Amino acid sequence: MPLFHTHIVVDWSARSQPGPARETRDSIWWAVARIAGGIDVEVPEYARTRHEALDRLGRLIAGEADSGRRVLAGFDFPFGYPAGVAARLTGKASALALWDWLAARIEDAPDNVNNRYDVATAINAAYPGLGPFWGRPSAWDYPAIPTRASARAERDDHPPERRIADHRAKGAKTVWQLAYAGSVGSQMLLGLPALKRLVADPRIVGRARVWPFETGLRPPDAPAVIAEVYPSLLRNEVGARRGDDEILDSAQVRVNADAFARLDAGGGLAPLFAGAPRLTPGERWIVESEEAWILGLGHEEALKAACRIRPGQRRPG
Repeated sequence: MPLFHTHIVVDWSARSQPGPARETRDSIWWAVARIAGGIDVEVPEYARTRHEALDRLGRLIAGEADSGRRVLAGFDFPFGYPAGVAARLTGKASALALWDWLAARIEDAPDNVNNRYDVATAINAAYPGLGPFWGRPSAWDYPAIPTRASARAERDDHPPERRIADHRAKGAKTVWQLAYAGSVGSQMLLGLPALKRLVADPRIVGRARVWPFETGLRPPDAPAVIAEVYPSLLRNEVGARRGDDEILDSAQVRVNADAFARLDAGGGLAPLFAGAPRLTPGERWIVESEEAWILGLGHEEALKAACRIRPGQRRPG
C-alpha cells in the first residue's frame, strides 16, 4: 500500500503584488497526482496571490482528508534556517519556534503587499555589522540589507551560509539571499508564516504534521503531511518532459508530483523520509529540530527512476 493517496507539489512565490490574470512564471503553481489504480496527474493550477493559494490548498487538502485520502504536500522553499538562528532570535533551538516568531512579525496582505524587508532588517540587527541577509533592488531604501553578499565584511558572529541539506543539494542557494536569480530568502520569510496558517486552517487543523519537525526522520503517520521539496533534484527530467510552450514552474510541479506518486505507488517512498543515508546522529538531531531536510535528497536515483514511465494527464473537473 502507498503511504499517501494524493501528492501535491507547490512552487511558492514572494511577489509583492498579485500575479497577472494570465498564467505566468515566478508565481504560485501546484500540481496534484492521485494514486487510484494508476497515477492520475492533473494539469497544474495557478494562483495570483498567496492568500488565494492558501485558501485553495486548504480546501484541497481538507477535501482529500475528508474522503479518507492521505495527503503529502511538498513546498519548494527551506523549512528551517541554519543551526543556531532559531535560538538567537527566539531563545529556543526550534524551527517551529522561529515559525511562530516570523508569523508574529510578517505582514502579508491579500494583494501580496508585505513587509519582508522590514523583518529581514530586524533579523540582520541581531548580528554584528551588516547581518546575514543580502540582496535587494538598489533603489529600495533598506541600508541594513546590502545589495551584494560581498558587502558583509564583519561575519565572525554570523550564522552559517547554508544548512546541511543545502551543502548536499546541487545548485541550492543560500537562505540569506533575498533577491536576484534563484533566491529563496524572500520565499522563506513569507512562506514559513504561510505554512503556519495552513496547518492551523480550521478545515485541516489537527490533521496535518510538518516533516521532520513534528514527525522525526521517519515515515509520518498523519492524514496530511507537509514537507520541503526541491524540484531541481529532477532538473533534467523536467527539461525532458516539459511541454511545448509550457511554463517552467508548471512543468516542475507536474513532473515532481508525478514522480513522488509513482515512487509511492511502487512502495519506494518510505526510505526518503529517513533523510540521506549518511547523516550522522548529530546531523539528524539538527535536521529534526532546526534545519529540516529536502524530501528525496540522497535518494535522487529512486526519484529519477520513477520518472521513466510517461504519465497521462487530465484536466481538473
